[in-house]
Amino acid sequence: MKRSFPSPARPRKAVLIAAIIVAAATTLAVAAVSSAEPSGTAQGGNLTVWLSGTYAGATPGSTYRKWLDGIKARYEKAYPGSKVKFVLTPINNAQFTAQIAAAFASRKVPDAMLVYSGGYTTPYMLSSLEKLNDRVDKKFYASQGQWDLSCLDLDCKGGKGAIYGIPHALSTYALYYNKALFKKAGVAKPPKTYDQLLAACKKFKAAGIIPLAYGDRDGYSTDNWVTYNYVSFVKSKDDITKIWKHQIKYTDPRVVKPLEDLTQFKTQGCVNADASTHENNDANTYFTSGKAAMVQMFPFVAADFHKALGSKLGIARLPVSGNGPFKDKVAGNSFHNWVIPKNAKNADGGWEFIKLATDKTSQSQLAKLTGAPPTNRAALAAITDPYAIFFRKALADTAIPVLDSVIPLKEALLYYVQLQAAFSGKSTPQQAMENVQKGLKTLNP
Repeated sequence: MKRSFPSPARPRKAVLIAAIIVAAATTLAVAAVSSAEPSGTAQGGNLTVWLSGTYAGATPGSTYRKWLDGIKARYEKAYPGSKVKFVLTPINNAQFTAQIAAAFASRKVPDAMLVYSGGYTTPYMLSSLEKLNDRVDKKFYASQGQWDLSCLDLDCKGGKGAIYGIPHALSTYALYYNKALFKKAGVAKPPKTYDQLLAACKKFKAAGIIPLAYGDRDGYSTDNWVTYNYVSFVKSKDDITKIWKHQIKYTDPRVVKPLEDLTQFKTQGCVNADASTHENNDANTYFTSGKAAMVQMFPFVAADFHKALGSKLGIARLPVSGNGPFKDKVAGNSFHNWVIPKNAKNADGGWEFIKLATDKTSQSQLAKLTGAPPTNRAALAAITDPYAIFFRKALADTAIPVLDSVIPLKEALLYYVQLQAAFSGKSTPQQAMENVQKGLKTLNP
């Protein structure tokens, strides 16, 4: 261990000169730092950050919140005296959209917000969100992937389009399964097709096991399954865009047949009996408690599932029912955007927070904590979490985006209602999609 010794005494004049030199150097250093900071952000400032989409469930102590708290700590350390406040919005999409519409109308908005991407961001772009092109330089744009659902007309044009959001995390859906329950029921491996899933369903039921955990009160589970399954029915990678632009109708067989196939999960008793009265995330409890053999979910739950099931947890690509040219690929995209509302009190501070949330450090931590693959390219290349690696490999074969990430918000809300009606047996899949097609005429832009 080194010991410190006092410096020899110096003449008073020399001390004074040294002090002047140090003071001048300090002034220049402070000036340099201040000039390097964006206007208005030298002190960071207090922030209110609204969390929606998947992150509406970021309650204190949750995996999501641990990740967000890490960014909060970095921001508050970088800007001493600044505080970050998180506000959770409703998980139900209809309730959330009503809340933010009221906030935008009254100009009582947060400084930054995490929202679903694509059709959930575009309705507010021109009227209620700050355009970010002046903040997104070429280097920042190149550092991230999956941009298009963050821009006007869902086309960022290589960074030259109108940018209103910053993509957060790559995502698709996967089949999580319990290896111990598979062994107990005599099911050798996870199903790759709906036919294989329905055959396995009989074995699980015979063993007293719920084959598939499902929560469809709001139509979300059915939406996640069916919009992924479109990948096995589309004839072109542009088909989802054509549905969005209403060049392909909802009554088209490429839309109706996947839903017809999916409703067999309910009619053949493969899901929990109360599936239509529980919300999407409730399905996770059936799975993590060991009552259900399988559940379909996104990447963000991987770490929590592994914590609950340990070595019993397995993961596989989601089965499909079609035989189209892209049946071996996946449907996926960035599910969320970071945005800054117009009239935000501290937009500059909000941008500093977003930069921290999307840099390599935070995005690497996201993969480690949740299993979600980052949109930050450097972080994505360096991930070591096995679940994040699984999703990275799967998303390398992305053929189409999931439909409800693309279509306009009001259209998605109508679509969810009709999907829920079809799965619960209140209407046939054909009737449900006819209702969506007819309902389009009543929706305002």
